[in-house]
Amino acid sequence: MPKNTPAVFDEILADYRHGTIDAESVRSRIAVAIEADPSLQKFKDEHLAWTDHDDAVNWL
Repeated sequence: MPKNTPAVFDEILADYRHGTIDAESVRSRIAVAIEADPSLQKFKDEHLAWTDHDDAVNWL
């Protein structure tokens, strides 16, 4: 991830990497973060598009 990754996304992804949340929780928490701060949408679209629901993505 870029060095300028918003802290909220760092936290969500850290929880996912540590196995404390699943893919659906990642999507849900990202949506809540964007709802609270719509300016995060641009970063999400540029760097976290892989979190969008896609059957081609193999979640761990």
